[in-house]
Parts: sequence; C-alpha cells; structure tokens
Amino acid sequence: MKEVSDLIEALRGCEWVDLSHTLEEGIPVWPTHARFGHTLYESYELGDVACQYGLSIGEHTGTHMDAPLHFIAEGPAHYGTDGMPLDRLAGRAATIQATDLGEGEELTEERIRSWESENGEIEAGDRVLIRYGWDARWGTGREGRSFLEPWPGLAGEAAEYLVGKGVSLVGCDTLAVDATHNEDNPAHHALLGSETYIVENLKNLHQLPAFSFFMAFPLKIKGGSGSPVRAVALVPRKEDA
Repeated sequence: MKEVSDLIEALRGCEWVDLSHTLEEGIPVWPTHARFGHTLYESYELGDVACQYGLSIGEHTGTHMDAPLHFIAEGPAHYGTDGMPLDRLAGRAATIQATDLGEGEELTEERIRSWESENGEIEAGDRVLIRYGWDARWGTGREGRSFLEPWPGLAGEAAEYLVGKGVSLVGCDTLAVDATHNEDNPAHHALLGSETYIVENLKNLHQLPAFSFFMAFPLKIKGGSGSPVRAVALVPRKEDA
C-alpha cells in the first residue's frame, strides 16, 4: 500500500498536459485515409432516453499511434496495436525543440547529439518527442489546410540513431514522422522495423520541459495498423519546479 500511496502523492505534485487534438469533423487527414465523422443516433430532442453518436474513424485519425505492421509486412515486427506491450507506452520522454526547421527540412543525428550535450543523454527505453511547432497550423476545413503543406521530419540516419539508443517511441506534432518529400519513409521503416512505436499529430509540446513523463495508449484493435490515442504528459507543478 505504501508504494501506491507514494505514487498517488507523486501524481499530486504534477500537472497534466493534454497532447491530443480534439476529434471533430473537418480535421486534417492524409488524403487516402478515412475522414472523421460524428453522426447522431439518439438524442433527447428526438424523444430518446439518452444521447449517443456513431463514429466514422480511421486508424490514423487525429493524434494517433502507428503499430509496426503499418509499414512492416512480415517478420517479428509484423503486429498490430493489440500486440503492443503496455510498459513501452508510458515513461520518461525527452522533448526536442526544432521549430526552426521549415517545410521539408529534416532533424539530423547531429542535431539530436547536440540536444543531448545540452540536456542529458537519451537512454534506452525513453520516448522522444519532436516539436516542430506544426500544431499551430491545425484546424478544421480551410483553416487546417496549411497543416498538410510540406512539413519537416526526422532524417533516416537520425531515426537509426534513436533505434540504436533503444528508445521505445518517437512522437511528433506533424502529420507523419518522415518529412513530406521523403517518399521512401526511412524513419517509418527504421523505427517500426525495430518495434519503436510512432505517435503523430501531437500538440502542446511547447509546454514540456526537456524531460517529462509521457503516456499514450491505442485502442486494442486486433491486427490494427494504428489507433487514435489520448496522449498526455506529466510535468512538475510550477510552484514545485
């Protein structure tokens, strides 16, 4: 019981930062993916005793996680969201600020090494979150179109470096972890092929310090290539910092 009490007390000393976009009609989506729909089925106004909606949703809608089989066609890493170990989805996260990178530019291994020299080593089992500031472009309809314009991403050699470090997960605030122009998707292949999971379309990474506690859990879809998630981070309360 003492361990549980200590955990509860530690949580009281933290602020919860919501890293997920709201799911609503008209949000940005990859052109070939299903659009989000929210259809009313029962309501008080219609004389029903309760209110409920039907959802039309893709596995890669909004803030979401990629399972290995999203890009890995066979082998040990060919599994879906139902096969992801829960302990890989929560833990320490390093947040790298890269808002100076523009459309189509890439975050390099050298840039990550430089971040480590200033903030501390990224360790095995860590999660790495990359902030490009792209969440400021998020919106519905016309307002969200700039989010789909060529975005920056993680260079292939940088992804290989993170795999070599043994990180559990890589997240970003862009539509995809690879830069738009990189149609070979080297970061996707390097990360997912090594069972390093990917979270895309994050938000509010500007609220995170160099290190925080991150968690995001996908729906347990049998053979799912991905799933929307509610991603959150825990950071020390300002008065305790």
